[in-house]
Amino acid sequence: MSIQDSVGVYDQAEFAENPEQRCPIVLILDVSGSMGGQKIQTVNQALVKFGEIIKDDSVTALRADVAIIEFDHEARVVQDFTNGTDFEPPTLSVKGGTNYSKAINLALDISEARKQSYRDGGVAYYRSLAYFLTDGYPEHDNASELAKAAERLKEMEENRNIAFFCFGIGTPDLPADMSELAKLAPREPKELTNMAQLDGSIQWLSRSVAAVSQSQPGEAIRLPEPDYLDF
Repeated sequence: MSIQDSVGVYDQAEFAENPEQRCPIVLILDVSGSMGGQKIQTVNQALVKFGEIIKDDSVTALRADVAIIEFDHEARVVQDFTNGTDFEPPTLSVKGGTNYSKAINLALDISEARKQSYRDGGVAYYRSLAYFLTDGYPEHDNASELAKAAERLKEMEENRNIAFFCFGIGTPDLPADMSELAKLAPREPKELTNMAQLDGSIQWLSRSVAAVSQSQPGEAIRLPEPDYLDF
C-alpha cells in the first residue's frame, strides 16, 4: 500500500452506518531484524489482546478507529483505519533495518487525512493517539530528517492534534538505545526491559482508548496509570 493510497478519500458511507464520534489510533511498530524472536511474537500476541479489549466495550468498539504502520528502513501502512468492531490485527514479521522519520511522517499523514474524513462526514472526533515502539537505533535515517520529523511531531503535540507515546524495548542483557528517542519524542519516552512490559504497554494503550471513548471530544481526560512498568 502506497502513501497516496493510505491518505486517499475515505468512503463516507461508513459514517452513515456508524455516526459515533471517533478516536483515531495509530500503532507504529518496528519490524526490523532485531525485533525477531520473542519480541515480534509478543507484539503479535499483544495486538490480539488489544483488539479483544477494544471490542469488549460496545461504545469503545464503535468509536475507536485503528491503523497500524510497520517500519524497518521503510514505512508501510499494513492496516488502514479500521473501526474497532471490525479490527483484526495482521501478523507482523521482521525484516530490514531501522528508520524513524519515515514512520513518523507516514503516521502523521494518515492521522491528518483520517481527521479530514471525519470533518467531511460531519463526525466529531478526539485527539489522535499514537503508540511508537522500537528496539533499535535509526541507522537508516539521517540527522536532518530526524530533526524535521521531531519538529513536526512537537508542533502537532503542542496544537493538540496528537498524543504521541514512545517506547523503547530492550532486555536486561541488551538495554534499548533511548538516545535518539529522547530527541524525537515530545513526551519522555519509556524504556521497556522485558516482554511483560511490552505486552502491558499495548494493553495500557487499549485501556487508554476506552477511557477516551467514554468522554466527550475536547474534554480533559485522565489516562490510566502506566502500570506496565511494574512488571
